[in-house]
Amino acid sequence: MKNTLLFTSILSLIIFVSSCNQCYDCTKKCGTCQNGGLIVAGCDGDSILNGYSIESWKALLESQGYTCTYNNDEMNDICGAENKKTMEDNHYDCLTK
Repeated sequence: MKNTLLFTSILSLIIFVSSCNQCYDCTKKCGTCQNGGLIVAGCDGDSILNGYSIESWKALLESQGYTCTYNNDEMNDICGAENKKTMEDNHYDCLTK
């Protein structure tokens, strides 16, 4: 019984510590569009997109003759649940490493 309790306690502690140190790779979708000398750039969550996704914004501008490319903002090794939440609140998509 003591061994089972000790084993369970150690296992719980390992799971707790490993979840606290979970790290993520986060990406914010961004794009740049150009038509002649006019360059427009934006990222998901920017006011220039008027609430639309970068994909919708890119499709709209390309239909108007712009040439668009993605240039996503990537942040690696974001560790901890609070930091992940902050990144997601700032329109980043975070994936577990």
